[in-house]
Amino acid sequence: MVPTLPAPAHIAAIIPCYTDLGDSTRIIMQNGGIITFPTRLKGVVQKLAKSRAIDLVTLKTNTRLTTARKNMTPLPIAPGLVLVPLKVRKPRIAGDVTTGYVNLQAVSAVKVSPHSSLQATVTLIGATELSVLWSVDTVRRQLALARLSASASPLSQPVAAAMFRENYPGYAPELLTLAVKLVDVFNEILCIKQKQT
Repeated sequence: MVPTLPAPAHIAAIIPCYTDLGDSTRIIMQNGGIITFPTRLKGVVQKLAKSRAIDLVTLKTNTRLTTARKNMTPLPIAPGLVLVPLKVRKPRIAGDVTTGYVNLQAVSAVKVSPHSSLQATVTLIGATELSVLWSVDTVRRQLALARLSASASPLSQPVAAAMFRENYPGYAPELLTLAVKLVDVFNEILCIKQKQT
């Protein structure tokens, strides 16, 4: 029997995993609980989007425009769930999914991994730690792009967005590409400063 999807705001991460049934998906809850689905990650994310009446193709297109990225774009599914893609495993077989998602709202820390084969560890609400194959700088950059994507999403705080437009009548959405570039520059500056200390 396929488990029921949890409420979006309770999800901390959605990651691919190997089980006796083959390539499966694990949802890590913010309370530390784990739900395993006997289906691939793509199917679970599609089912989650469908439960929120979201067209994933349109969402990905909008997010690509906001972040100026073609691949590995964040997915703002609900106000309490912004999925940030991170590489979490090496494939056993060519074609296996290597990317999982963490919920932006559930990330409490990012640090260098103590394991030599991994580069970063993401700590989630509930004290769950998730190993990532990317560097800390790359993970932080993905989180910054997710924040940008969430702020541009129509699902994120419509009242705040309306107030922003009201207070800044000259706001131009086409400047989002410039904002993405500024995020990249600030991230690089922070990385250089951290290496110097």
